[in-house]
Amino acid sequence: MRSHSTTQPTTNSQYVDSRMQTVASVNIFIGCSVLILMIVFAGFNIYNKQRAAVLCQQVASLEKLWHLNIKKKRA
Repeated sequence: MRSHSTTQPTTNSQYVDSRMQTVASVNIFIGCSVLILMIVFAGFNIYNKQRAAVLCQQVASLEKLWHLNIKKKRA
């Protein structure tokens, strides 16, 4: 078998264009920003639903107490 040798210079495979790095960092920043906004939005919605449930329970408790007080006064 013969080995073939070339005299052409080889290109560095680790060379990365600086514009590609900038685009990649911008994409990462945008992706993280969108993810954080989605988490904040989901947390806000969960908090509002939980708060509404607590308020409904409080209203139910107060209505129950109110009805008990009326029954005690009539008797």
